[in-house]
Formats: sequence, structure tokens, C-alpha cells
Amino acid sequence: MHYRREKEGRMPKRPARKKQKVRSARRRNAKAEQKSGISDVEDLLIEMLMSSGEKAANGTDIEDLIYSATPGLGLLGYSHGFCVGRAATLKLGTDAPLTAVLDRIGLHDSLYYPFSDKAIITSRSRHHHAAGLGAHVHVYESGVIAGYLSTATGANVNVEEKRCTYDGSRECQFIATPLSNKPRFTGIGIERSTSAISLALINSHYSKSGNAYYRALAYLPLLDSRISEQILKFMMIAGEKAGLASGRSHLHAVVSNISNYFGAKSSDAERKGTKTIIKLRYESYNSMQPFIAIPAAILAGFAKSVGRSAQAHFVLNRDGTYTARIEMQNRRR
Repeated sequence: MHYRREKEGRMPKRPARKKQKVRSARRRNAKAEQKSGISDVEDLLIEMLMSSGEKAANGTDIEDLIYSATPGLGLLGYSHGFCVGRAATLKLGTDAPLTAVLDRIGLHDSLYYPFSDKAIITSRSRHHHAAGLGAHVHVYESGVIAGYLSTATGANVNVEEKRCTYDGSRECQFIATPLSNKPRFTGIGIERSTSAISLALINSHYSKSGNAYYRALAYLPLLDSRISEQILKFMMIAGEKAGLASGRSHLHAVVSNISNYFGAKSSDAERKGTKTIIKLRYESYNSMQPFIAIPAAILAGFAKSVGRSAQAHFVLNRDGTYTARIEMQNRRR
């Protein structure tokens, strides 16, 4: 639309009606964001990281093993961690020092040593990992550090883990340097990664805590990617290995560990006739069907190793929560 010039040569003001429409649209968007509470995944993760005084729950960090299995998954995990670290700096500024952010993602007793040409970050493990998996397993955490430092310093920073508790070291050591080339990830391999996950499912006893779910949020980029089906197959392999290593006697322990780690509200496994019915009930805030498909895939793999077959169903309850129901056909004696 062309506006006629007034006598003094100035452009007239745009119609007030158009400005009112813009303001109304902004108000609607603000109300929508306020109603949902959180605008995106990174905001949800940061809110959970910083709102609670509790530390991360005990147990092997399964998503670390997934992100370090292959180079492609490594790049995905690093990129998502970078976005989280960057968003944390933008939203919290100096009110949330790097060591506090790292403490919330499971890297405890962290120390930060800045130098002119690099920075060194060390962290002690909260528990014992399976040794021999490699020196660059904390890929997601490396991305968080890189995103935090890049945003805080205004420079492009690359972070690489040089020592890791997964490799038998007493502490993890991260080296942050100016970005000269793209980070490279070699991966520990699907075989070793799924074996470590299966052992964790059998032997670990995850602590139930109110904010345990934030750890599993690191899975969300996997669910939104084109490789989500591959991840579900990956978790089925881990569950199958857990079943082959433990047998049916460990079913309740595995179900309990999965329930606690993935933030389920409750879980149970009971035998009904020729079937064993496993139920995982989730709260409304973490009952997204794609997310709960991951523990269901683990249990389906476990059932495959100890039973004839397994089927997973996702039931939407009246209160808006989901229930994952896995029906396992028992072997005939």
C-alpha cells in the first residue's frame, strides 16, 4: 500500500487498527506461552536443573552411553548439550556459575581453571562406572560446557573430554579451547554401549527423586530426529542383553530400575494366566508417548529374551497421563 505524502513532506502514520492487531497477537502469544508454562525443551530442562536443590539421582547415565555409541549420535548429543548450555547462560547469566550447572547434570565437585589459551574443567564421579568404555563418553556434558563458555565469552569454544571415569580415571577432565575445527567423535560402539546399559539395568538401583526426569530429557532430540526408530532398536538390544544375562528372576528389579530412571510415577509386573503384564504409569508432564516408547522398547527386548513375544500399548488416561502396558507371553514349561 502506498501512502500519499502530506504537504510538509512527511509520511502519515500507519493506521492504528494495524498496530492494535499486532498488539493483540502478541498478547495472545504471551498468554499461550504462559498457559503452557514453558516455550521449548531447553527452557524445561533449565528450569528443572536450577529450581531444585537436589543433585542428580544415582545410577549409570544411560543417555551418555547412547550419545557415545556412534559418531552420528555423538554429534547429536553434543549439539543438544551446546544449546542447553547456551540457553542457561542467556537466561541465568552469572547467577548460575558453570560449576552449579554441571552439578545439576551429574558432574559433581567440579573445578574450573581458566587460562589465556584454554580452560580446564575437572569433575569427580558420583558413582563407579564400567571401566574401559573410553575417554570421551560424556559427550552431552561436553556440549553443555561448550555452550556455556561460548556464550559467556563471546568466542566459539570447543570442549573435549580427555580423561573420564568410564576409562578408569578418578575424575573427568574437560579441555576447552577456541574452536579451530569441528569436534570429532569416534564412538565406543553399539556392542559395548548396549552391554554397559544392560549391566546398569540389572545391577544399579536408581534413586527415586522429584527431579530425576530432567536427566532423561536429553533423549528428546533423539525422539525428534530421523533416527528415532534406530534408537528404539538400540534400546531393544540392551533390554535383550539384560534378559539373557539375568533371566526372568530379575524382571521386577529391571522394571523398578527403568521406572525410577525414566521418571515413572509407578510400575508393576504381575502374572496373569499365560502372560506377564508390565505397567509403567507416568505423570502428565512427562507422559509424552514418544518418550515413554524408550523404556517400553527396553522391556520389549527384555521380554524377547525371557518370553515368547511382547507387545507394547500406550493408554491415555482420563487425567491426561499415559500408561505404557507391555504384555509378555510366558514360556511353556
